[in-house]
Amino acid sequence: MDLTLQIVLSGLAAGSVYGLLAVGYTFVYRLTGIVHFALGDLVGLGVFVALFVTAGRGAVTQDSATSWRFAVGILVALAVVVALGAWSYFGLIQQHIARGSTVGWVAATVAIAFAIQSLLNVVFTQPAYVFPDPIPFHDAGRDGIVTVAGATFQLRSLFVIGLGIALAAIATYVTRRTRFGRGLQAIAEDVDGAQMVGVPFDRYVGLAFGLVGALAVVIAVAAAPSGPFSVTTGTLYGLKGLVAALLVGFAAPGWAFVAGLALGFVESLIASGRISGHGLGPSYREILPLAFVFLLLALRGRVRTPELE
Repeated sequence: MDLTLQIVLSGLAAGSVYGLLAVGYTFVYRLTGIVHFALGDLVGLGVFVALFVTAGRGAVTQDSATSWRFAVGILVALAVVVALGAWSYFGLIQQHIARGSTVGWVAATVAIAFAIQSLLNVVFTQPAYVFPDPIPFHDAGRDGIVTVAGATFQLRSLFVIGLGIALAAIATYVTRRTRFGRGLQAIAEDVDGAQMVGVPFDRYVGLAFGLVGALAVVIAVAAAPSGPFSVTTGTLYGLKGLVAALLVGFAAPGWAFVAGLALGFVESLIASGRISGHGLGPSYREILPLAFVFLLLALRGRVRTPELE
């Protein structure tokens, strides 16, 4: 029972991060028909901008989380990533969508990802960095680790799960219940029809790209304190979020979030679970879920091919 609870909580905490990224991918895809390949790198950019404002390229300790510089760093990261998210649409992606150039928008989003990662590699040369936790979970239990019903787990896991569920619910509410959300739905269903009835396509889509950037910063603050964060960590998060979105075919944001939760749980089960006394171990947690999803997508494509002919 204790091990099962640990597996579930750790898996759902990681899955909440993947699920929120999947929501971001789904949001952009349903509006524009493109995959925002730079979304994971925006998470990394948010982390390292906050670290740079806090302590330059030096080490950051948990005590830094209580300083005003760290608070300013998070706000600056939010502003930078939101601005870059909106600019990526207006400055690079919009023209390719208007021309219907798939190669163009793929190249643009991949170029943004490579540019972010190259910049971070130049500025931050250490293998990994520590991102302080803005919420003092370390004051509870044994340095943030608590025991309930015989199960030992990090208290912040509950926070990450709750935050993920809350943000997914907010995204669903905004999409379904607000004027902005109804405009986005209209764009997703029929771009020409939405423009004919006065929905400002470019402004709404640009704002959506900015909001996805804000989501990336929130994900960064939630995920980064869980362990060492490197320049490529955001990219890996982005890949897993994309896999979750692909798993449900970029359906609704809610389903994308559930797929992310499922992916995180399967990873945790592979890393910690045992079947008949045998376990695969952490080395397989990154490989097997992704391999299974790619195999599933390949089989799904083969099944649908005869229907298209």
